[in-house]
Amino acid sequence: MPPHGFTDEEEDRRDEAAKVIQRKWRESRRGAESTEVGAEVAAAVEESKRLRLLADFRDQLEQRERLLQDNFASQRKLAHWFHEKKQQEADKHAVEPQAMAELETRYLQWLRRLREERQEVEGLKRANEESLEDYRSKLQSHLYKANEFEARFKEFLKDKSLRAEYSRTGKTMSADKVDRFEAEEEQKNEEVRNVRINYIKLRNRMKKLGQLLKEKEKLTDGLHLIDFEQLKIENTTLNEKIEERNEDLLKLRKKATTTIHILTHVKEKLQFIQVENAALKKQLAKTEEELAVLRDKLGQMKRDRDSFVNDNISMREKMPMVGADDLLVDYEWRKAEIVRLRDEVVQMKGRHQELFKWIATNSPQLPEASQA
Repeated sequence: MPPHGFTDEEEDRRDEAAKVIQRKWRESRRGAESTEVGAEVAAAVEESKRLRLLADFRDQLEQRERLLQDNFASQRKLAHWFHEKKQQEADKHAVEPQAMAELETRYLQWLRRLREERQEVEGLKRANEESLEDYRSKLQSHLYKANEFEARFKEFLKDKSLRAEYSRTGKTMSADKVDRFEAEEEQKNEEVRNVRINYIKLRNRMKKLGQLLKEKEKLTDGLHLIDFEQLKIENTTLNEKIEERNEDLLKLRKKATTTIHILTHVKEKLQFIQVENAALKKQLAKTEEELAVLRDKLGQMKRDRDSFVNDNISMREKMPMVGADDLLVDYEWRKAEIVRLRDEVVQMKGRHQELFKWIATNSPQLPEASQA
């Protein structure tokens, strides 16, 4: 941490403390006198100062723990290295006291250097804490004075606003309207403060990112040649892939052309089939009309058939011989016999009449013949 600057965490804590002070001041100003406001502001300042000191103490403890862990890790690495070195020397069955003395000397030098670095870090920490405390005390005094001046200025503005008169009507503004204007102004000032705080944070972040970018550019200067060779290899690979993709694209274009031809043929065939389908639909409609007429005729014929069947049944009931072949043959024979007998009766009657006439004509001659 530099002796004349603040980190992001310290800036955030400072901004939060300023917001707490301003909020406490606004809350206390509405219901108390200026002396009470100063006391509450001082209490808020002390509270924010205590919070910042606790946060700094916590950060210092965390930093101390990290340094101790780094020290322990370095000692473990050194012990492991010495152990491996001793094993190598034991394998060689030879002891080199000069090398061991040199290693011990280097180890002591590193320990002494580590102690000096720790002392330097502690000195920088104390110097930074002193400078930070000085800056904080100055900041608190300036904030207190600024808040006091702001309160006086607002009271002055409110007094002048209440005494101000309209040039046309001569009336003064009401206290509610002045309070509303004052609240709106306070809200706008709060927005301006927040925007300024965000601007400071973004500016510091931009500086850090610029430094990181410069460091990365310095680190990557020596890798340009390797990157160039790697890019050449990647370019060759990509050119091969591009050629493969071009071949695939040509195949796809041929396939698309073939598909278009097939689709055109299918469309033409579809149009022909649609025309043929329309003709078949007309023929189907005509056939359905003829079928309807035939169905009507069939219904009429079925009704006639039923009538004939009923007539046949009634005739069978009236004439049971219909359908019996033996009875019909016997009936025909008897009918013929009756006709023959009737003819014979007619002939007999004619013969009888002739005989009767002959008797009538010949009856006078019969006694004479008998007498003779």
